[in-house]
Amino acid sequence: MKLKKISLVIILILCAQQLVSAKSKTGLASSLIVKWQPGYDTTICPSFRYPSHPPSLLTGEKVFKQNCASCHSISNTSKAKFRKVTPEKHFEMVCGGKGDGSHAFAGKGKGKLGIDQMWDSLMYFRANVLGYYKENSQELADMNATFGGNCAVCHGTRGHGDGNLHKSLYPPPANFTMTERLYTRTDEKLFNELMYGIPWTAMPAWKNRYDFDKKIKFDEEMIWKLVRYVRQFSHTQEKDRLDLGREKLQEYKKSIGEGN
Repeated sequence: MKLKKISLVIILILCAQQLVSAKSKTGLASSLIVKWQPGYDTTICPSFRYPSHPPSLLTGEKVFKQNCASCHSISNTSKAKFRKVTPEKHFEMVCGGKGDGSHAFAGKGKGKLGIDQMWDSLMYFRANVLGYYKENSQELADMNATFGGNCAVCHGTRGHGDGNLHKSLYPPPANFTMTERLYTRTDEKLFNELMYGIPWTAMPAWKNRYDFDKKIKFDEEMIWKLVRYVRQFSHTQEKDRLDLGREKLQEYKKSIGEGN
């Protein structure tokens, strides 16, 4: 009898390992896998790194208009195509180019940009193609309420994965400010994770759920709105903190007579 119990435990463990490593019908692997494989190519972009702080749309607009707008039009860019590409793959192109000498902004000298400048301009471009909620807008207020009433209990109101239930969940809820995780996902993948859930985690399928308090149905349109909202945790609409630091430094130099 004791041997049968031991055998049963071993079988269950083996089955669990197979199921955890399996993919669901949506192609989403379980987030019990805590390491995410990067999709960028270091031979194309040897200097690749994720942003050291949330990219700034405000600073990105300036960089984009000075370096990118002559070739790229936000209004003529396909939203459907952008939804299929991860931020890190887009960055790879900005950093290392397309193999024909174009788009290679990394390096030093005239026309070259720093890592954070490239991320600022890229996230400005992506946000304006895919959409974002402007600060102090009614749309943002509505989405704050939707996320706060349905998602924040696990993910926290700031998207840090520190909601009231997070300590009782394994694996823990996603931290949407973790660029190493969020930037390896396409918008399509985020959409599928929200629609169908993530196997072997506490992340449920939100497809066609209904919020009776706010009278909101989680149909495809609402799921795409949530994808857009989740993306906003990884960028800011304020000035880049490095630009703010430079401005304060210049103000200090002027105050001591070194600014001229």
